[in-house]
Amino acid sequence: MKQKPERFFFIINPIAGVRSKEDIPQNIKDIFNGSGRYYEIAFTKCKGHATELAQEALTKNFDAVVAVGGDGTINEVATGLIGQTPALGIIPLGSGNGLARHLQVPIHIQKSIKYLLDATPISIDHCRLNDLPFFCTAGVGFDALIGKVFAEQKTRGFSTYLKTVIAEYQSYKCESYKITLDGKEIEMKAFLLSFANASQYGNNVFIAPQASLQDGYIDVCMMHPFPLRSLLNLGFKLFTKRVNKFHYLDIIKAKNIEIERKSSGPVHLDGEPVNMEARLKISIVPNSLRVLSV
Repeated sequence: MKQKPERFFFIINPIAGVRSKEDIPQNIKDIFNGSGRYYEIAFTKCKGHATELAQEALTKNFDAVVAVGGDGTINEVATGLIGQTPALGIIPLGSGNGLARHLQVPIHIQKSIKYLLDATPISIDHCRLNDLPFFCTAGVGFDALIGKVFAEQKTRGFSTYLKTVIAEYQSYKCESYKITLDGKEIEMKAFLLSFANASQYGNNVFIAPQASLQDGYIDVCMMHPFPLRSLLNLGFKLFTKRVNKFHYLDIIKAKNIEIERKSSGPVHLDGEPVNMEARLKISIVPNSLRVLSV
């Protein structure tokens, strides 16, 4: 029988998502008091601080380190826990919450806190893109551009994301790529290339419906250029877990991927934009992170 965690360390990103975080410590106190579980709370102060806090927690005998924020916060906390015994917990407060949704963590705050009390650790894979870790999805092409533009917006949330997608689609020009999947080469012009450890970007937008966090493979989603008349059909299939039936999308499972493009440019790691060189290497590290799951 798996052991439920007894000691929790909460790392709260005060600027994640669109929701106020002021009531979260009280919510944790109300739910944890009387549970017999010990907890501490810390707030991040800058980008990268969540990883530092997670690494500090390793020295204090915590059983679980809980990321309270969006996909970027989860990425930072998880980065500090790779290969370690404490399990990652999630209270999802972001715009997309892709990994949390894949793990079926409740989006409602109080329910997600109660979820932690019932959860036990499982082992999942994580991936690396040019040696930077990601846990949900990464990508180049259109979704990387959207990640970059969305990060520059003054407002967050799904409506802002959708407006960004529509605005950028109209002027987007597809790039040519040389793709090597476990030694097999493919050359193509692509609308986007997505590397999925989990099944969705977030907001229940499923780019890789069959992806598993525990199968030792990355679902490589290669979307060909498609006509405007197919955009509505694509949207419908993304939200109904049927995008693998979209005529312009190929999905191939692989363990080691190399991408060559004409020049450096944007990449996203769990939705966070990063500028990278023209040549990219993506790999998977099986059973490398413990997460809390019911």
